[in-house]
Amino acid sequence: MDQIVDRLWELQTALTELAGKEKLLQEKPEEYAAVEKELNESQAAIDRLELKLEESSRQRRKSEAELQDAQEVLKKFQGQLMQVKNQQQYSAAWKEIDVARKTVKDLEDATFASLSEIESTEKELGEKREAHASIRERHDRAYEQWQGSLGHLKREADAIRARVESIESRIPDPLRRQFHQILRQRQGIAMSRVSGDACGECRVRLRAQSIQQLKRGEVVTCDGCRRFYYLDKVAS
Repeated sequence: MDQIVDRLWELQTALTELAGKEKLLQEKPEEYAAVEKELNESQAAIDRLELKLEESSRQRRKSEAELQDAQEVLKKFQGQLMQVKNQQQYSAAWKEIDVARKTVKDLEDATFASLSEIESTEKELGEKREAHASIRERHDRAYEQWQGSLGHLKREADAIRARVESIESRIPDPLRRQFHQILRQRQGIAMSRVSGDACGECRVRLRAQSIQQLKRGEVVTCDGCRRFYYLDKVAS
């Protein structure tokens, strides 16, 4: 007779088989894994260059604003030079002008350096993006080849999923929910095969009453790991 414990065991077996198929579906071929790594590294390099370009542009705007202010200060000092009345004021004015000129020169150099760095970064970024597009094409081809090779595995996995649905439809809802709760809590294993007189998973010994219940086809959970017990017909 098809007992409920047998259905639970059948469900566990099907889910374990399905997990194995799904793991195989996720395993990346060496060729695809290599080009995927190359693509990720290429994207990371592009991201770094974009950040660098953003920082250089920010620095350029700052230098340009400071340069404009410094040029206004220099013009102001140069205008004041015409209003000095003695040699002492004249010398002091020239000192201020020299300092202002040096500030302007330093800021001009900083602005030029920022522009040069921006130009260099933009060039490198363009080259990286062009290379990235080529890597992306190779990546997409490798991905399509990989997925194309998984046809049989996908069909097998789909067939097992259909079997799982069929088995679950013959299990009462409360018991099915309990099964899946244990499945989540116990790393994908909700059923434990009885080994001798102990739980095959956690090795807790079965009570004599539990063994009798199992022989009658009743649902029994382990006192230790809380998994459902399964007793082989040969063992019973």
